[in-house]
Amino acid sequence: MVDKQEKIKLQKIENKLGKRYSLFLKIFFLITIVFAIFIIIVFYGISSLGYGYNWAGISLQGWLISICALYGILFFLELIFYFHFSKVHKKRIDFEKPKIEYINGKRVYVYTFPEGKEGGIFSKTYIELDKNSILRLRSCIIPPEEIWSQK
Repeated sequence: MVDKQEKIKLQKIENKLGKRYSLFLKIFFLITIVFAIFIIIVFYGISSLGYGYNWAGISLQGWLISICALYGILFFLELIFYFHFSKVHKKRIDFEKPKIEYINGKRVYVYTFPEGKEGGIFSKTYIELDKNSILRLRSCIIPPEEIWSQK
């Protein structure tokens, strides 16, 4: 039960981060587009309209340096977001992997009959395959439909 709660908690965190980082990406993209349009307007004002080099507060070279710095900062933030999200996603994937089980130093392989059946009452039979492995044979004795229909 604790595993399911932990799995749900990790999945909620991953979804929350995905939404948050997606929103940040959209905002950053919008800021860079607006800033690039502003740079184009400044360039047009200098080249076509004959305004001075400092008509937009700083020179065109200053604006180009500032947009490069902005792109660098946003790229760095996106890398941080990506690696943080990847770390959370990997943690959830590792948590969902089935744990390898050992009994007396022997690896346990599980086979359930009927395959994929969940719920109900199962018998467990252990069969030694070789000196390093054991087969756990799970057979359904009472299916879940019979258990729940008795109530």
